[in-house]
This record gives sequence, C-alpha cells and structure tokens, in this order.
Amino acid sequence: MTNRLVMIIRHAEKPLPDQPDRGVDQLGQQDDKSLTVRGWQRAGALAHLFSAPPAPLQVPRVIVASAPIKKDGSGTRSLRPTETIAPLARRLAIDADTRFSKGQEAQAGPATMQQTLPTLVCWQHESIPELAAAIAQSSGIAPDHWDNADYDGIWILTSQGEGQWTFTQALQRLPPGDRP
Repeated sequence: MTNRLVMIIRHAEKPLPDQPDRGVDQLGQQDDKSLTVRGWQRAGALAHLFSAPPAPLQVPRVIVASAPIKKDGSGTRSLRPTETIAPLARRLAIDADTRFSKGQEAQAGPATMQQTLPTLVCWQHESIPELAAAIAQSSGIAPDHWDNADYDGIWILTSQGEGQWTFTQALQRLPPGDRP
C-alpha cells in the first residue's frame, strides 16, 4: 500500500480587465500572460511556505505545472502556473513537470496519481476540479468548482491505498489580504 499526497494550488494573481495592475514578466516587462506584481510576491512566499510547510502539507518532492503550450502548438499561452512555482522549484532544486497544459487534465491526472512522493500541482483554477477528479479517478472526491477569486486555497488529495482518496483544504495565508 503506497501513501500518496497531492497538493493543488491555483496559479498566483493575474491581470484582470477592470484592474490597473498589469502582468509583468521576470524582467519587469509588461506581459498580460504573466503574473501581476502581487502574483510574483505570492510566488516568492510560496517558496518559503512549501520549504517548511505546516501539517498536513509536506515539502514537495515533485512539482507539476500546466505548460503554456501543448506539444501540438495549442494552449492558453499563460505563463502564470510555471511562474508561480518557479521560485519554489529553484529553491528545492526540482525540475517542474510541464508535460501537460490546460485542457489535458485527463492525461495529467493519471500521471500525477502515479507519484509516490509528495507532489505540488499548480494549474488554472477553471480546470482544477477536472484535474482533481482525474487524479482521484472520481468526480465525487473534490469540489466541482474553484472560486474565481480564490488565489490562496490549497486542495489536498491523500491516498492510503489504491483508489481510496480523501480531500481536505488548507489556506496559504501569505500576502496581506489573504483569508485569515
């Protein structure tokens, strides 16, 4: 019997049409496919959080992020998931698995489910419920919706054996303004 832990987060803050805060790339150049300044702050804070996390979280030994472009050239072009985990991946010296992108949850789920080490996944919020269902091989384990305004949630999937997944939630509580 193999215990498995999958922690799922949404990418950090993105530019919103009605907000003046625009996306910026790693060099500070305006890029609407990248994180906002607050998003970059969250990405840095996540590196600290997951380096010595409180229970039930664990230090990830595998990091998965949705890629901006699928191998066939299609995709969302969003850099936010990979940007969100980049500081943590560098800190832990882990190469992130970016084989799959949004729209490939049915393939990413089983690949993630096979991990026996603590795994952190960063994905686009609209597709996280589908990804969680693909990991747990059941749509009845995790919620079927990730709130559009939720940037500080952590979904935790734990398996004590084959096909026996449980779901819990935690909060990041990182930058000011996160839920207490």
